[in-house]
Amino acid sequence: MRKAFALLLLLVAVPAFAHPGHDSNPLQDGLLHPLTGLDHLLMLLGTGVLAALTGRTLALPLATLAAMFGGAVCGHLFGDVIGMEQMIIGSLLVAGAAVLLPSRQLLLALIMPVFALFHGWAHGVEATPSAFWQFSAGFVVVSGLLLAAGFAVGCGLRRHAGLQKAFGGGLLAAAALVMAG
Repeated sequence: MRKAFALLLLLVAVPAFAHPGHDSNPLQDGLLHPLTGLDHLLMLLGTGVLAALTGRTLALPLATLAAMFGGAVCGHLFGDVIGMEQMIIGSLLVAGAAVLLPSRQLLLALIMPVFALFHGWAHGVEATPSAFWQFSAGFVVVSGLLLAAGFAVGCGLRRHAGLQKAFGGGLLAAAALVMAG
């Protein structure tokens, strides 16, 4: 079962998109952005899973969402930052490792809002300045839903150590694909 789940994650993996130019329909683009960028999708789901596996509260997803939005505002105001893409990839590696290392889950989970800041920063840089607020409204809504979905998945994974390992392995494999893309 866990091999099938890891294989499923690999099959849905696609290279990360650059996502520039969100001005034709900024709200729609914002709603779709977290779903079309594998890096963002997996970070959000992974953080939700970690929240369920560690504290069983929504504090971590809410802190992650707030950090992501704060990063978007910073990206909008200040532009690109050195190391942004590496931090985004790092978030997938840390989320995958945290799921695979139960003794380190809480510590690694607490780092996720820092990584979310860089995911948000990328959103802010990518958004067309005149469309920033509409784009941001869309990506914040869908990001919140993905965090909640990850939390629900994590609640189901609490009782299944094998599936937890498959999920963590899938995150690491997807991170490798994003790095290769």
